[in-house]
This record gives sequence, C-alpha cells and structure tokens, in this order.
Amino acid sequence: MDVLLNPDVLRSLWEGTRISLVLSVFAAAGGLVLGVIAALAKSSGIKPLRLLGVAYIEVFRGTPLLVQLFFLYFALPQITHVVLPAFTTAIIGLSLFAGAYTAEIVRGSLNAVPSGQREAASALGMNATQTLFDVLLPQATRIAMPALGNQFIGLLKDSSLASVITVTELLLATRGLVSVTYQPVALYAATGLIYFLLSNLASRLFALIEYRYNRPYRGVTERPQINAGGTE
Repeated sequence: MDVLLNPDVLRSLWEGTRISLVLSVFAAAGGLVLGVIAALAKSSGIKPLRLLGVAYIEVFRGTPLLVQLFFLYFALPQITHVVLPAFTTAIIGLSLFAGAYTAEIVRGSLNAVPSGQREAASALGMNATQTLFDVLLPQATRIAMPALGNQFIGLLKDSSLASVITVTELLLATRGLVSVTYQPVALYAATGLIYFLLSNLASRLFALIEYRYNRPYRGVTERPQINAGGTE
C-alpha cells in the first residue's frame, strides 16, 4: 500500500480522475442535447424526421459502445480522411451513445406529462413551441431526473472504455502505474474505490437536484374537517 503514498502516483491518479470527470460531464451534456433532439424527432409527425430519430436510437442502443469507439477512432478517418484527437473522439462517441438512451428517457417523460397540460396551454393560446419549452419540458425534466442520474452514473463508469483509444483517463493511468510499480492489487483497488466514490457523489448530487425539483409538489393541502355542526 506504500505505493499510494507516492506523490507521483497520486498525481497520476488525480489527473486520470480529472479526465474521466471531464469526459463524463461533456458527454452527458452532449448526450442530453442529442437525446432531446432525437426524442422530438421520434415523436414528430414528419415521417423522415421520425425515421431518422428511430434509426439513430436503434443503432446506438443496439451496438456496443466499444465497437462505436473503435469505429469512430480507427474506421471513420479512413472514410472521411479527417483524424480527430482521441479525447475529442471519446467525447463524440460517449455523447452519441448517451444520447440514444437519453432520447428514450426524455420521450417517456414527455409522454408522462398529463394531457391536460397540453390542453391548458392550448386554451391559453400558446403555440407548439411555447407549450414544449414553457409547459412540457419543465415538467418532463422533473419526471426524468432519477433516470438521468442513473444515466450519468453509468456514463461515468463507461468512460473507462475511452482507454482503448488511448485516452489517459483513470483506468489507463492506473494501467500505466501498474506497469511501472508492479503493484496491481493496491492500484486497482484504489481505482475501484475512486469510481465508487464518484458514483456515490453523483448519486447524492442528483438526489439533491431531484429533491429541489419535487419540493413544490411535496405539500398536499388537506381539506378542512367539518364537524357535525357545520363548522371547521
């Protein structure tokens, strides 16, 4: 365990952790944007948009993330003759992968909003765009928050696959340290603990966000009790 007291080892682990976090945050943000767009496309009444949304979701949900990263990093440059840095490729790959799952979360949350909300917005004279952004999405966000939290935690752990395209995130940094120090037990145990702590921290953060979103809905007004004499 003395290896974990080495400043160079701690510095490498911290740098790998930082890269894993940056990857996860950027991919989650990109996946959220792609997910909203894909969800709206899949729910669209315009057939080409709907087919495009369905195709995107099915392809990226139906193939392994590892294969997608290999294709983007090794195969796509041979087709487009454009070579992107490994870190950029990892963010794009993770975003596309996360976006496909986020799309179904968003679509399900939008469908869970009571239809009366749409009717009320229409009665107030709101157009489709106003109804979506001012009425439906805010309520759908509250409904989707637990699933989005789980999605981010999964993405945080999936970011370790970026190591296969030479991104020096936490796992690859650990593998490099093991090859130098020959201390796999201590280093991989420390890496597992870091992932556990990050996942636990993210879970608590999303639980707090969920609590704040749900706070206006927690108070249930009770009807006043009427006694036999007709007074409260």
